Amino acid sequence: MIKTHIPPGRYKYISAMLAAMLFLVSCGKRVAPAPKPQPPPPFEFLNAWGEKGEGPGKLDAPVAFATDSLNRVYFVDPAAGFVHKFESNGTPLLSFEETRVSHASGIAVDAGGAIYVADASRGVILVFFPDGTFLRNMQSAPQPHFSGTLGICVDDDGNVYQPDPARSRVIKFDSHARLVKSWTAPNKTKLGERPSSIATSPDGSVFVAFFDTGRIEKYSSEGVFLTSWVAADTGSGDSHPIASLAMGDGFVFTITTAPVRIHVWTLGGQHSRDGDLGDHVGEIASPQIAVTPHSELLVFDPATPRVYRYRLHLDTKEQP
Repeated sequence: MIKTHIPPGRYKYISAMLAAMLFLVSCGKRVAPAPKPQPPPPFEFLNAWGEKGEGPGKLDAPVAFATDSLNRVYFVDPAAGFVHKFESNGTPLLSFEETRVSHASGIAVDAGGAIYVADASRGVILVFFPDGTFLRNMQSAPQPHFSGTLGICVDDDGNVYQPDPARSRVIKFDSHARLVKSWTAPNKTKLGERPSSIATSPDGSVFVAFFDTGRIEKYSSEGVFLTSWVAADTGSGDSHPIASLAMGDGFVFTITTAPVRIHVWTLGGQHSRDGDLGDHVGEIASPQIAVTPHSELLVFDPATPRVYRYRLHLDTKEQP
């Protein structure tokens, strides 16, 4: 047997090292683990913007807004006779004055940045190049005694969809401004069942909102009825159970008032979640919404005028 001789001083050194190691291990067991970072809320408030006034970069009495594929925001302001374009954070990009928008009631933007302004009472849609140069008129269905916002839409192929509340139908124009299709709402005989706003999804589906009755209907791009669902309670006493419709991030969005709440639906009409925006938004009589390609939800108050901007954090796995 081989014996190892350890000097007495080394015993003390080794013992001290072992004691220190045991102390560190015991302390490590007692230290609580670092808390896991909390996930962001589904609707993360970013900022609010909008300046009342006349002229470039200001909003006098805008009636409608829209977004494009590059995350930009457009307004039509008939009182001042202007069309405006901003970054989604509120940075002004373009303003042009145009007397023909003095009776505007809706606005949409196509994939190339062309701007479509609806004049519901006169039955015309004005089309402008992205720089504001006038391109042409599209003859549409006039809406006698119309008031409010007409929710027109342009899909990825350049087809234009217009709700025709006066005749309880949807009108479709192709990219050359030719009328190619129209269809009536299945429940047109129901009191107040008139289409108010239209949104399209990348797969070509067409979603039609009936603000007065709180319903959403889904069609194919050719007008074939697919499904429908009730998106708001008509028994709440509000004259417009739905205030606005938007499509984005693979979901359908609606907004209601009193209080202002966002409702999220799958493309098949299943309820996904709700969001209360009251802490930032407050009361809005006629809110409008849009969803940008950068997963931003914009809530627009025409009366203020003010845009409230949120980052969306929604789980697309919720889709069926």
